[in-house]
Amino acid sequence: MSGVLRYLGHAFVEFTTSDNRVILFDPWTKDDGNPVCPITTDEIRRADLVLVSHDHFDHIGSASPICKKTGALLGGAVQTVARLINEGLSDKQVVNFGYGYMVGGGVDLGWVKVIATPAFHSSDTACAMGTIVRTADGTTIYHAGDTSIFGDMELFGRLYPLDVALVPIGGIFTMDSYQASEAVRLLNPKIAIPIHYASFPFIAKTADDFIAQCGKKAPHVRIKALSPGESMAIGD
Repeated sequence: MSGVLRYLGHAFVEFTTSDNRVILFDPWTKDDGNPVCPITTDEIRRADLVLVSHDHFDHIGSASPICKKTGALLGGAVQTVARLINEGLSDKQVVNFGYGYMVGGGVDLGWVKVIATPAFHSSDTACAMGTIVRTADGTTIYHAGDTSIFGDMELFGRLYPLDVALVPIGGIFTMDSYQASEAVRLLNPKIAIPIHYASFPFIAKTADDFIAQCGKKAPHVRIKALSPGESMAIGD
């Protein structure tokens, strides 16, 4: 596995692949209201693929502006991407000939394969999803989106052995640390990174409990809590 991950606050994560492609998960920048994101949309110089898990503002708020600015392709659920097309995004910038995809499907772009998984949450259009990406060098990353724990996480971890799992821990709207640490045990990634916390005032303020719980339930998994703006290289 190889590449660089940069955590940009809340559920917004940037992944630069070993062949220098840029994937953005659930982009929500400072100027679009993300209270902990260290960058504005204007500071995003390039992106090749933007992936959205569902259409709540804190996961999709900057997707269309970034695609328009960078020329990136957009991936997401059929009705969710249709909403953004109706709001002015070109259908030529949406994967699968402007249609997007649904759970169980995805898209293969050659340099990366995207697999859409279930997520137990709401979405005003279509359904909420998680996303697994596998790049040309085999690096495999799971962005869980907003979800509770569910048993099929173990199945997806087995079908697509994970280098990195990005899991929400904030509680109230998603898994809390107790559920998320059990999710890490089921997913069995090499590295787990907590997301969706320390942004809204009423969700978890730190990852301390998550780290402690994972130490008990999945001691073989490396846990890395990144501060907004912090990057980490992933590699064997």
